[in-house]
Amino acid sequence: MPTSQHAPFFSVIIPVYNRRERIDQAVHSVLAQTFTDHELIIVDDGSTDGSWEHLQTYTDPRIRVLRNAVNSERCATRNKGIAMARGQYICFLDSDDHHLPHHLESLHRLITAQGSPKAFFFSDAWNEDEQGGRTERLCPDFQKFDPFTYFLRFTVNPQRWAVHCEVMHRHLFDPEVNICEDMDTSLRMAAAGVPVFQLRERTTCYVAASDSFTHGASDKWERELKNLKRIFARPQLKGKLPKQETDRLLSACHYHLAQQAFLRNDAAGVRSHGLRSFHLCPTGYNGKTNRPLAVMLLYSLPLLGPIVRAVVRMGAAEAA
Repeated sequence: MPTSQHAPFFSVIIPVYNRRERIDQAVHSVLAQTFTDHELIIVDDGSTDGSWEHLQTYTDPRIRVLRNAVNSERCATRNKGIAMARGQYICFLDSDDHHLPHHLESLHRLITAQGSPKAFFFSDAWNEDEQGGRTERLCPDFQKFDPFTYFLRFTVNPQRWAVHCEVMHRHLFDPEVNICEDMDTSLRMAAAGVPVFQLRERTTCYVAASDSFTHGASDKWERELKNLKRIFARPQLKGKLPKQETDRLLSACHYHLAQQAFLRNDAAGVRSHGLRSFHLCPTGYNGKTNRPLAVMLLYSLPLLGPIVRAVVRMGAAEAA
């Protein structure tokens, strides 16, 4: 158990914003780790739902609780935890997810087997629904890809990371990138030549919480497009990112923005985003989008679009 004189092997950082009803599972999953040489740093990001008050009820001496005076979003919040961390390796967990009991033990085993290098380690993971049902998250073998393709194609969430403290301090989260920050930070580490090691065990659970940003924010695709452009324009990444992968991600954003425009009868928005999506990825960003994209574009054409809609409605009425 760490004390002020003992630097733990791991520091685990949990950012919290309005998670009063969910935070206990995340915290208890860290305290229940079979590898016990760790500290837990919880940073409340200006919660207004009683989360901060609830955090004061934790009494385990391994826990330290910090608070932002105002809501600063997760990158700045994680960075605050990093600044306070004493561990040799820094790990993360989001407040609506949880680690399996062997998460830190398995990472420790891999880290020590590699000689405890100044490196970036990450584990494999499960997807979990709100009822506790699990499916395997897509976690291919890192060794079969170049690092830039891997980090662009497969999301490696911070909860899967164990990063040497010196590396993490050199490559903090960018507060200006408040979506895809995991991609951004891992790409910058790869560009700097940080060694990367993958733990081929599923040791953590990513929960598809209905109120999370990923599953609940109406402006997700607009903000993701803005942040991807910022990431791809970084000077240190110039010439390193495979264009096929960056185009695919941008195409996905434009496709979903075209869908949103279609639902609000914004024909100009459908044409603008739909054509950009097709231009960036003519085969469809996931190989399945060309048909629905063609229908949306057809419906959005001036003069012809309303006629097509009327014909389709008539056909549907006759079939009924």
